[in-house]
Amino acid sequence: MKSPIKKQFIALCGLLLITVSGFSQTAKQTVQASMFHNDISSQAILQKNMARVMKANIDGTPYYDETFNSANINPIGKVFMVRYNVALDVMEVIQKNDTLIMDKKNRSYVIEQNKGNITYKILQYVESQNDDKLGYYIQLTNGKNVKLYRKDRKKFVEVKRAAYGSINGSSAKYKEQKSEYYIEYGDNGTAVKLPRKKKSVIKLFVSKEKEVKAFIKKNKIKFTKEQDLMKFVNYVNSL
Repeated sequence: MKSPIKKQFIALCGLLLITVSGFSQTAKQTVQASMFHNDISSQAILQKNMARVMKANIDGTPYYDETFNSANINPIGKVFMVRYNVALDVMEVIQKNDTLIMDKKNRSYVIEQNKGNITYKILQYVESQNDDKLGYYIQLTNGKNVKLYRKDRKKFVEVKRAAYGSINGSSAKYKEQKSEYYIEYGDNGTAVKLPRKKKSVIKLFVSKEKEVKAFIKKNKIKFTKEQDLMKFVNYVNSL
């Protein structure tokens, strides 16, 4: 039997699958409105459910940062207050008195958060096992030929109660998982998962295999370290 918390969470996830077209207003307003799902009723329910889940007996947070931070969203060129829900892979944006969810189907939007100088892009991961193959990725490099991204992950898990019927402690938590790294060739909008093994990475750059192999060896590049990955991708762009 599913717990009330898990039922709430599943219902919340279901609401996020709603996708409809943007509003019909003036040209500039339409561009901005198309950022969001335009089912306002569902948005309001989502907002209430999220608040309820956040107040429940759950350890941790689904967010990268629970506070809303200012961010410039292009191509609108306007500043919004946003926060990224890592567990659900959605971007929340404050609009007047509501918290709305950006529609990931509008893949042209780039979120440049001022705090931490973080840039989020919407990419498609074609090998995803989920129905929704679109997601938010943090851009780490901005080369012309190859770009590097980080995908942060959190998982909602129920915690087994202690033996002998103890009811102390939380019944669920958000568990942080290892970040994964992806590359994008040019600006094709597709995320390619970066392998952790050297030989597998070299295969992604067959035309420059000799140079890439020498660079990895000389600089002792480790594909589990973010700074090394950035250094490596920047080098690939210089070839």
